[in-house]
Amino acid sequence: MKNINSQIIPIKIFALKFYTQAGDLKPPTYFYYGLLFLARTWALLIISLASRETGNKLLATFYPDKTHFYFGLASGLIALVLFFLSGRDHDKHPLICKIWQKGYPFLLLSILADLGLQLYYLYLVRFQYSIEASVQLVVISWLLLLCVRSKHLKASFKGRL
Repeated sequence: MKNINSQIIPIKIFALKFYTQAGDLKPPTYFYYGLLFLARTWALLIISLASRETGNKLLATFYPDKTHFYFGLASGLIALVLFFLSGRDHDKHPLICKIWQKGYPFLLLSILADLGLQLYYLYLVRFQYSIEASVQLVVISWLLLLCVRSKHLKASFKGRL
């Protein structure tokens, strides 16, 4: 418990393995897997750029409509930025620390944007069943629930405790 101006504020303390050398709380492991899932369009772009001969075919296979590809890049941009910021030592960079501390709502926005895109793509095909769409909807719903309910993730965005 922490006493500030005669108010008692409970502080959640985590195991030492969840802290960095600088004393910052590391995000949980599923956070990184979630960011990778949210930035899957960026990963596909990198893979397609690496394979010059089959790159265009690969992009056309997953994204026949180019506007869907651009929407995927836009929704994954926040996840990509959060991924790069998560590995930084926030004490040495005050600007990065401030950006990181404001990142949690943007993470939720990225998840909701991806969920909205998935539902929009299902609407375009008149909600026909496909295993790919089902898996993506389950993963993004699971990720949303984890991020909303996780006290560890919320605390890791608040900085040093």
